[in-house]
Amino acid sequence: MNGYILTTTKNTYGWVEYDNDISLDYKEFLKGERLLYKDLPLFYNIPKSSNLKKIRSAVLLESTGPELVCRQFKEILETQVRDIQFFDVDLFCGNEKIDGFYAINVLHLIKCIDLENSEFRLMNFDRDNPDYMFYYMKLRKNLFDNNKADIVRCEEMHRSIVVSEKIKAALFAAGLKGLQFSDSIDMTPKERTIYEKI
Repeated sequence: MNGYILTTTKNTYGWVEYDNDISLDYKEFLKGERLLYKDLPLFYNIPKSSNLKKIRSAVLLESTGPELVCRQFKEILETQVRDIQFFDVDLFCGNEKIDGFYAINVLHLIKCIDLENSEFRLMNFDRDNPDYMFYYMKLRKNLFDNNKADIVRCEEMHRSIVVSEKIKAALFAAGLKGLQFSDSIDMTPKERTIYEKI
């Protein structure tokens, strides 16, 4: 079963800001490991109140911290996947608390990228923990064939979430808007990325 990089149709980065000073280190969410506490200090704020309407209708929000997902997205994933965690967050716009969003913790970190068919530059010389700068990132074929998980973090690019065909189909069936799926991401002007959007 092939995999798909999950992104948003609109760039939501910057709509919400993660308060690193008083929150859990966001890197804990990039390890692909279960977090042992139910309540975590996860504080976000909305720097521009003009974005509030867009935020309230968003399905997935990217930030400098853990990704935020809406309640419907959370409920769909909980029916499809057992090994995933969601955490309540404190999201504020000024003094107003905004409800209905959760930080997502993906519990699997696996090698996802077909390095032979991708374009990248190696940013370090550590064979055990290579650091890549991708220009074109192509997922391995049949990524989920021998994997028990249906949603994973990409080991080569920790900020990327990759989902199986099963998860993609469930999100399409639910009619959620503002998500896109692709087996590759092109950061060059060649525009090789083909998205399936909902």
